[in-house]
Amino acid sequence: MSRSRYLVPVIYCLLIIGLFIAQQYDASLMTEWAILPHNPAYLKGIITAVFIHANIEHLSSNFLPFVVCIFGLFYFYNEIALRITLLAHVVTGTLIWLLARPVFHVGASGLIYALVLFILTSALIKRNKKLIVLAFIVLTFQGGLIWGLVPQNTQISWESHLYGAITGIVLAIMFRKHGPEPEKHPLTDEEFEDTDDYEHLSV
Repeated sequence: MSRSRYLVPVIYCLLIIGLFIAQQYDASLMTEWAILPHNPAYLKGIITAVFIHANIEHLSSNFLPFVVCIFGLFYFYNEIALRITLLAHVVTGTLIWLLARPVFHVGASGLIYALVLFILTSALIKRNKKLIVLAFIVLTFQGGLIWGLVPQNTQISWESHLYGAITGIVLAIMFRKHGPEPEKHPLTDEEFEDTDDYEHLSV
């Protein structure tokens, strides 16, 4: 297994940790690199906001689900993982800038929702048990997935979660012919066509 396939996940994780450390010395990074919807000065936040977290609790709640998600994505979808990651990152950020409340939005949770819903939707389309297990492992860390999609707490960017989830589902449909092959199930019509041995079949 090539180690180079994990270069992008490692870079993302190092940027999240590195910029959180940098914030401890320059608190202005949290607002300068955030997304502030409808404000052209904060367009760069579409790229940078993923790597910025408000405090250690915010970072700790996002980091483990993100690690499992992105490394799982690059393990199972190596051929398209970079495209999925970049599209999920940019599209989710763009939707936040266009449609979210005009407050500062930071954190990796939007990208996490995009990757979780991509993996889960793809797993259901392909009926792939390994992918379903991976998605539910992430869900155990990302508690309250459904509740995170609706407004409850003004301090939580539920819009990031919602637009990330929508992005992930759309990407899974768009790339449904890529990635791991659907699992083969016994007693399919194609298998019956290849054999004349029907006498042991109960109907």
